[in-house]
Amino acid sequence: MSKITRAETWLPLAVGAAWWGAMYPGLFGEDSLITLEQARSGNIDVWFTAWWVYIIDALSLGTRAIALLTLCGVLLLSWSIREWARAIFPPGPARAWSIVIICATPLVGALGIQVRHDAWMVAGFLLCLAVITRSRSSPAAALRAIDYLQLALAALLIPTRHNGLPTLIAAAVLGLIVLRPRRVRFALTLGAVAAGAFLVTMSATRAAGREHSIDPVQAVEWMMADVSCMVTDPTVELTDAQWSNLEPIASRADWKQPVACRFVSPLLIAPTFQPAQVEPNTRGLMRTWSALALRYPLKMTVVHLRRVNLFLPPFVGGAPEQLQTPFLHSTILPNDFGLQWALPRVAETARLPVRAWNAMRAVLANAALWLLALLLVAWRRRDLRAQLLPTIVICTALEAGLLVTAPISEGRYGLLILVTGQLTALYLLLERRQRTRVLS
Repeated sequence: MSKITRAETWLPLAVGAAWWGAMYPGLFGEDSLITLEQARSGNIDVWFTAWWVYIIDALSLGTRAIALLTLCGVLLLSWSIREWARAIFPPGPARAWSIVIICATPLVGALGIQVRHDAWMVAGFLLCLAVITRSRSSPAAALRAIDYLQLALAALLIPTRHNGLPTLIAAAVLGLIVLRPRRVRFALTLGAVAAGAFLVTMSATRAAGREHSIDPVQAVEWMMADVSCMVTDPTVELTDAQWSNLEPIASRADWKQPVACRFVSPLLIAPTFQPAQVEPNTRGLMRTWSALALRYPLKMTVVHLRRVNLFLPPFVGGAPEQLQTPFLHSTILPNDFGLQWALPRVAETARLPVRAWNAMRAVLANAALWLLALLLVAWRRRDLRAQLLPTIVICTALEAGLLVTAPISEGRYGLLILVTGQLTALYLLLERRQRTRVLS
């Protein structure tokens, strides 16, 4: 084994561990503390998926070893990135250093040490793609034991987020349409992982004593935000029948939420909001949303796209709200778990690049931009096209789902696209530099 290969094997994990050590025990925002509290109390809801809370409970030893959970998160994400890159790019210094550099960025290092399910779902997708890409490069060869293990692990990781399962299904259908060679094998592989993810999701939901795997409010949150923004426009009129569909959920005054045009709708915390009335009135809500979309198609499109502008090419949906578009959490909020930085001075220094990444979120957190980058590379580089196509199919399915159902623009929602797009760009830059050195 060459020195480059050995370095490629352990350096990404070492870099991830360095992030964890510098900011021990990790980074903890509001979402992290909510899920940790559910793991500790055993009162598990499905806003973040019940399965995710069970993983937290198991790996943190009932929240007694939370630092163990954050270490597992960053190592898992770094390892899965390495596996994906090894399946996509030929061996050499360019591949090795591109893996190390991406793992050293806050995109991987800082997000990996947070108690957020985005990194865990993305790790599952990357492992799945690594197996699929290897099998496409040698279709005659049977899957190895490690391939089956990675697919099984993917089936456990992908259901940590609600959109993991629908993304798998959409990608399988899209792959049958656009992938010419071995498309059936691609779809069957994704279908098998999706079946596993479904069983995991249903089992965890039942174990938590819940009837739905996703909260009824969360399922239509994006639709309620669209309506809340639309009705603030004095030129938009609703009939009494349409208002009758909405008023069981909240009063007319509380439906009018200007903030919903750019961020999380305050409707969910309005005085008259009745979350228990969302599910029985979902059809009425859908009819009202559809009526508004048909009557005011341009306004509805602008309203919806403005709120999800990080999933569009830069500035197509308007400039991101710098103060209200989260990307990477960079601190530890006050908590009841005794969580605080062990090395505050080191952590504050490590926090600087995280804040820089947040400041550059319009580019670094823009999923559409990096999906376009992947498409451009696949078009220009025939030698990488076959390897990148499965990744592009899954990223496209993820992007389409986010454009429709994401309630807000959060860069981490498109983490799979960001990691694969930026890692591919890094590889091409380093490959070009390597070739230039050889020629000179």
